[in-house]
Amino acid sequence: MRRLSAVLAAVVLASGCGTIQEAGAILNATEACDEATKVADDLLTRIPGLAGKPPELDKALDAAAERLKNIGVKSGNATLSDALGALSRSYQEIEVTDGPAAVQKIRTETTRSLQVVTRACGY
Repeated sequence: MRRLSAVLAAVVLASGCGTIQEAGAILNATEACDEATKVADDLLTRIPGLAGKPPELDKALDAAAERLKNIGVKSGNATLSDALGALSRSYQEIEVTDGPAAVQKIRTETTRSLQVVTRACGY
């Protein structure tokens, strides 16, 4: 009987650990959504002042792209990771030779992609 109790206790503990891990993944995905939104908001706030400075705008895009890609990987959520990866790639593909045109493209891509990210986050 003691052995059965010990086995049942081990099963309960193991299943509880799985639940805790699942809750941690959900928390990580929520944090990832918040962090990704902050990265995009920060970029959108900064780009008007960088329109006349293509090298700095390009650097800001690269930094945001890298951060978004890393957030997606760390989120533990495949859908969110894919959405953030797509936004990251779109930032990397923007040509920054014409600052004002690049700023408009960044706004358009960010708005479009954040709709997908928002759905992935469940907002």
